[in-house]
Amino acid sequence: MELTGARDDVAPGHRGVAGRGRTSWRRFALAAAGSFALAVGTIATTTAAAVPVSFAMADSPFSVTAQRLQAQGAVQFATFRQDASGRQRPVAAVGLREATLYGLCQSAVARTPLGTATLLIRADEHKPVRASSMALDLALLQGDMAFGQVEMGRDAATLTGGGVTGPSGTYGQQAATLTIKRMRLEAWSVTAGMFSLDGATMQVRAGEHPCR
Repeated sequence: MELTGARDDVAPGHRGVAGRGRTSWRRFALAAAGSFALAVGTIATTTAAAVPVSFAMADSPFSVTAQRLQAQGAVQFATFRQDASGRQRPVAAVGLREATLYGLCQSAVARTPLGTATLLIRADEHKPVRASSMALDLALLQGDMAFGQVEMGRDAATLTGGGVTGPSGTYGQQAATLTIKRMRLEAWSVTAGMFSLDGATMQVRAGEHPCR
């Protein structure tokens, strides 16, 4: 994995501050790398768990795009999740038993005292990302979707396809297979028992540079 800290996109309004704070940008990049390493460690410790650990969500979602997602075992229902400030946010909870993603890009925008920065993670487009026991809390999902052996209107507490269940009496749906082309999602959180990225690159850039 490669870590870079590009500064060519500093907004004009922040150029003077950034010029005086080059060391701070390097520290920001190192802090981001440390946070990513911690996240990888957390995922590694949950590999044997049937359901990933839960945690307080950040106050803003992050973006994920992929040329194509293919999943075995998928469930979905609506619920609420609490963020770090204690606010209850409505989410589309999605569980995927096994997933393969092609052309993955993940971006998270952070607003700091030095200006706005974006953490970008990209996987090698020729090497698919593989994940198991995924649980996603989504604010938005777009793409061309195809479901196989789908069940709609099933009680969320009785879902069996993706490893997660919802409150009794809540609308749920599940499918044996799910394919999404040109996928774009806004996620509050993603956890997985296993998440494997080959040839990944992590980059910190000044300004807003969400995945497209």
